[in-house]
Amino acid sequence: MTSKVLIGTSGWGYEEWIGPFYPKGLTSKDFLLYYSKIFYTNEINTTFYNIPPEGIVKSWVKRTPSNFFFTAKIPKIITHDNKLDLKNCLEDLEYFLKVMQPLIQTQKLLAFLVQLPPYFRKKEHFDNLKNFIDDWPDDWKEKGYYLVIEFRDKSWMDNEIFEYLKKKDLSYCAVIEPLLPPRMDITNPEFAYIRFHGYGKKIWFDYLFKEDEIKNWAIPIREVIQNSKKVGIYFNNHFSGYAAKNSLMMMRELNVQPRNDPDTINILDIKKESGTLPKGQSSLDKFF
Repeated sequence: MTSKVLIGTSGWGYEEWIGPFYPKGLTSKDFLLYYSKIFYTNEINTTFYNIPPEGIVKSWVKRTPSNFFFTAKIPKIITHDNKLDLKNCLEDLEYFLKVMQPLIQTQKLLAFLVQLPPYFRKKEHFDNLKNFIDDWPDDWKEKGYYLVIEFRDKSWMDNEIFEYLKKKDLSYCAVIEPLLPPRMDITNPEFAYIRFHGYGKKIWFDYLFKEDEIKNWAIPIREVIQNSKKVGIYFNNHFSGYAAKNSLMMMRELNVQPRNDPDTINILDIKKESGTLPKGQSSLDKFF
């Protein structure tokens, strides 16, 4: 089931995860290597804020196993600042796709996530979405990745939109959050996508899903799994390492095995593999 159901977190570079998830003494340079020893996938969150240098993208490829898969958020300069209007942001999108080529070429890119802002509404912006998809400057089906659409406004929750997503083979992003209903429509049977944001009172993401919540959400997710070729499930409740904890809880509930049990991973081996262990050092004393 591991190859069919991919469960992970949104992002990995959180210093506050040291203790709750990352071992003490692990430096941020080794976070991704450690993370990929446990999980098979991650949703890259940083690409939403800035387009990374291509060298950084190459390092993501190098630091993860061949069967590790990323999804990546489209930069906000495209989705939020320009509301998908390619007349104003085509160059940004083309540059982003160029930078992401190391992931695409190694087939480590599972999908691009188009997260739309709450002020992006059906009546005013449906044409923007349709034109954006029609004019996507790459043959994404030929290249082997998917396009996922995440809405943040209720105006999109109608049959016309879901029929459009099906027609275009776009994956609807099911969201677990206070704003939208938790519908789990499968608009592309090849790939379904689910994001857990949380129900924090002040900030959605500052929320830990309890055991009974995980069990309850697993019920409709099993139906999604049964009716999809592949499913990506990502926890975005990154405060205090909650996302990593909830990802592992959902994996247990769905009988999805981690790559390795976290308790079996030796931080010394991680540092040796990454080259961050000084030459000749055989213990971790200098890191504590």
